[in-house]
Amino acid sequence: MREQVRQRAADRCEYCQMPQAQTQLPHEVDHIRSLKHQGATSLENLCWACALCNGFKGSDIATYVPETTELTRLFNPRLDHWHSHFAWKNGVLLPSTVIAAATIALLRMNSDRRVSHRQLLIKCGLFPDPQNRQTSQRTSPE
Repeated sequence: MREQVRQRAADRCEYCQMPQAQTQLPHEVDHIRSLKHQGATSLENLCWACALCNGFKGSDIATYVPETTELTRLFNPRLDHWHSHFAWKNGVLLPSTVIAAATIALLRMNSDRRVSHRQLLIKCGLFPDPQNRQTSQRTSPE
């Protein structure tokens, strides 16, 4: 099942799009809805996540939107289309929706260190081309 999840994601984090080949820590299988929230260990509830995104997400399924009191669910790679929620600008991930804003904040996707890493990879041609929509499209559960 792990290999199916990895292949479906093209070996790229389904949250921040970081390719496994460009990180030191191995990517992990993430329960989108955690076991403690009655999430199943099934292809429909699993995604491929970098160690940073998975570590910051933990068992969370929602968070408060920055600078508001609005509780919002997190981005779900099995239900949501990545490009409907996120956009790139020079290595910075921009939210297009409140779901993206919540996810970016909780997963600390725009920390200085993560942005610098992506900018370096972009310069080297090792990070997905932001214009290439093929790299990040939602995939249906199998």
